[in-house]
Amino acid sequence: MAAARLPSALAGLALLAMAVALPRDAPAYRHHTSKVRYREYAQAAFEQARRDGKPVFLVISAVWCYWCKYFDAETLETDDVSSYLNRHFVSVFVDSDLRPDLTRRYARGWPMTVLFDAEGRVRLAFPGALRKADMLAVLARVVEESRRAPAVAEAPARPSPPTPVTADNHRALLAGHARALDELADAGRGGWGTGRKFPYPRLLQYLLERDDLLRDPARRAHVVKTLDAILRHLWDPVDGGFFRYAERADWSEAHTEKLLTVNAGLALAFHQAGRALRQPRYTQASERAVAWILRVLHDPLEGGFHGSQSADPAYYRLAPDRRRAARTPPVNLDKVAAWNAEAILAFLAIGRATGRPEVLDAAQLSLGFARRRFVTDRGAYHVHHIATQRGEGRGQLEANAWMARAFLEAWRIYRRQSWRDQADALLDYAVAALYDRGSGGFVGARDPDAPAGTAPDLPVDLNGLMAETLLLAADGAPERRAWREAAAQAAATAGGRLWAPLVDGEGLTPAALADAAFGLRAWARVVPRG
Repeated sequence: MAAARLPSALAGLALLAMAVALPRDAPAYRHHTSKVRYREYAQAAFEQARRDGKPVFLVISAVWCYWCKYFDAETLETDDVSSYLNRHFVSVFVDSDLRPDLTRRYARGWPMTVLFDAEGRVRLAFPGALRKADMLAVLARVVEESRRAPAVAEAPARPSPPTPVTADNHRALLAGHARALDELADAGRGGWGTGRKFPYPRLLQYLLERDDLLRDPARRAHVVKTLDAILRHLWDPVDGGFFRYAERADWSEAHTEKLLTVNAGLALAFHQAGRALRQPRYTQASERAVAWILRVLHDPLEGGFHGSQSADPAYYRLAPDRRRAARTPPVNLDKVAAWNAEAILAFLAIGRATGRPEVLDAAQLSLGFARRRFVTDRGAYHVHHIATQRGEGRGQLEANAWMARAFLEAWRIYRRQSWRDQADALLDYAVAALYDRGSGGFVGARDPDAPAGTAPDLPVDLNGLMAETLLLAADGAPERRAWREAAAQAAATAGGRLWAPLVDGEGLTPAALADAAFGLRAWARVVPRG
């Protein structure tokens, strides 16, 4: 769904660059006890807005996000803004870590604000934090415009048609991906794109598996430059751990949250780089990343990995000696299923290759936690909340795809039947509940609250991951014909989503380049041989 952008006078304020130090114990959000009367995302909220003739204020926040804390404490929680929202809007809060489907649909950054009219059509959407006065001006404008003139309904977006899985199409996608790598490469500074620099660990993993790409001297050199830039700018040399991304094209102004998914992905990427490129510094970087995860995010008692360590720019600006005496940013203890599965897979790969028992022990202990806490008879929970000791967000593709892959890989290594049974149950659930025969792919979530006319959410990366996992699980099992058929269709759906950016050059971004890794892996398994 398209959304208007902020007027130019406000665009520069969307991401504030002010040196504001929040209280060290400030939570990322307090939406259950907030001055703003938030509702959970549900169709009932939009129906209430329609009955009352009020627009909808929706904010997407994340517990690890510094600017989410700022926006909450300095803008939304002020008496003026909270009172205005409570009088004139139906307000909805979305936890980004809990609802990745809504994050994919709406978010272009954190915090993300989306303003709907009373009929549920997007009026304005923008990422970042606004000051109180600017926020009140934006809210008043949306209220007035919603009263004065209805928004023009847009035709619902149509998903890209599947691409037939043929050898010719496979070659075209691979060639397009190689061209895109070269087009988006920042030759001077490493990484891909000319704006913010993300490390894209899954893309790096894929490139380091591709001997044919690494044989090209220019591409090999660019991978080296990118890895070195990540080490130089995103690794925390005092406390350890990789930051999430850099605000500037030269890798400066790191956003200081440290996420499990980023650190597990980079631990594996640097391990692969040490072997593929024969560079000891990359092997050492992987060892340091694993040590940081074990020290900060791993739960050695129950198993599993905590989700993140919060951002705190003021802390990370301190000199090393002062930082060692200061209180470190808090660890967010909730455990995200997909991120846990990714960490388990990384630890299994690294532990087997290095023979380090503590790494393999952490992976197996975490598999036990996942089996007890994440997996149910109706798929996997998306997150396990430490405070309530309960799972939440069941029925999402991300959790089920990653968890199925982790249990399947553990079975392939150890041949423990209970792990194979767990993988099979998750795959059966995904095929039965999340596979959409009309589109030929897996939906990110079954969302009864999606606005009318919303195109199905068919994440290209997760369709690729699910297709590859189904094919691995069905290998040598002729009775699993339904799995192979669903995998082939999911791969075709992923290929359809990849065709425009990779082959036609439409909408090519570094993120699309990274998402392509899963789809191309799936195609390598399903494409006809010969």
